Amino acid sequence: MRLRNKTVLVTGVSGTLGDKIAEACVTEGARVKGLIRGEQQTSICTRLGIEPVIGDLNDRETLEQALQDVDFVIHAAAYLGGDQAIAEETNIRGVQTLANAARAADVERFVQISTVSVYGHFDGAVELDESRELAFGHSDVYVSTKSESERILRQAEAEGLPIVILRPGLISAEENSHWGDKLVAKLAEAEKVDWLHPDDLAPWVHAENAAEMCVLAATRPASVGQAYNAIDGNYPESQFGLRILRALNKQPIIPGGDPILTAYSHSKIVDELGYRPVRTFEETMAALEEQARLRTSEQSENT
Repeated sequence: MRLRNKTVLVTGVSGTLGDKIAEACVTEGARVKGLIRGEQQTSICTRLGIEPVIGDLNDRETLEQALQDVDFVIHAAAYLGGDQAIAEETNIRGVQTLANAARAADVERFVQISTVSVYGHFDGAVELDESRELAFGHSDVYVSTKSESERILRQAEAEGLPIVILRPGLISAEENSHWGDKLVAKLAEAEKVDWLHPDDLAPWVHAENAAEMCVLAATRPASVGQAYNAIDGNYPESQFGLRILRALNKQPIIPGGDPILTAYSHSKIVDELGYRPVRTFEETMAALEEQARLRTSEQSENT
């Protein structure tokens, strides 16, 4: 067990990735604390078999309490919406406060869940590796605030905090995932699907695979100070979203314009940390297709 006798604080345990991170850490022998906002979320921690710690990313006092005896921090909480004020509060000031508290607590490592979106948006076919400059000041709120959070962590690193940055793409899972079961529901309920170009590239990663990457980031000495694109592959929508649509017996309206052909290199995490996927793209797609077929069957029975 790679985390035996270690204590891990995980944020964002109610999300697609955070709960899988917590589960992976428990499986690896860790004592896991889940940072939650209030009593109403304690049931999540009970289900995961972890210790609930009520706190706020912008409350230094509660973070100091949460960080007592903690060896590793895995920060998966983030705001993905477009409200500038909320994004800055969570993705910038929250990261700053947590990083400061983690440094004061002398944690062994701070693993930040970032995003491939920090590189910005590109036209045409391009492959991006971890050396690409970040899109500071980008017009997209999520892009700009997540980029700024990485800048904050680099400053914390210079002040003594050991950090690792993981940049996932579309985090997919069979449950509780915008790029999994919720995508099936969205496509099923849409009157028309006119936003999926068959050649658009989807930087896909299964949530359990991203959780495995977090364990590697926390335990492998080579990870310290590094950033990694955390994806399993760049899959065209013809194999992803449109495949689910076909299982729903629905036809897309192919959008005009050029497809999104941005790809992300993912060799670094394989070469440096020995990453191997826990779940495959094909088995995940088979499960999502089955969800789609069941929806179609149930709708037919109800009409």
